[in-house]
Amino acid sequence: MGCQGGIVGQQLGLGSLVGLVVGLVCWRGNQSLQGVSTFPDLLTFALMAALLAAGIHFILRRGQPYGRSASLGVGIRVALAAGTVFGSIVVVLGLFRFSNPEPRLLAFGFLTAFGTALLCGVVTALFPPHTQGARSSSS
Repeated sequence: MGCQGGIVGQQLGLGSLVGLVVGLVCWRGNQSLQGVSTFPDLLTFALMAALLAAGIHFILRRGQPYGRSASLGVGIRVALAAGTVFGSIVVVLGLFRFSNPEPRLLAFGFLTAFGTALLCGVVTALFPPHTQGARSSSS
């Protein structure tokens, strides 16, 4: 059980790091805008999708179970952490940018960031990496 908790912790940590990086890129992209956008440019979305895919594939290649449900679990855990951190940064950006922000717009920004991260994580997990260890049965 302790080993499994450490693995889940690593997945959540990696997802949080992805969310932080994407959130900082989003913050930087919003510097030239009058409003707040979850995806101020294509780079922010592309970076999120690429980092989530790389992180999920990295975890799966490290010896995690390769079944579709196990892969999906990894993808969801990483994406949930990334979406939570990224969405929180979007909300903080809205709070800093506007003197009296509309709560519904802040919620929309959070849900857009969170939902997009979750969708990217699920799509990535549905197409897990294929490695030699996964293809071959025991020697």
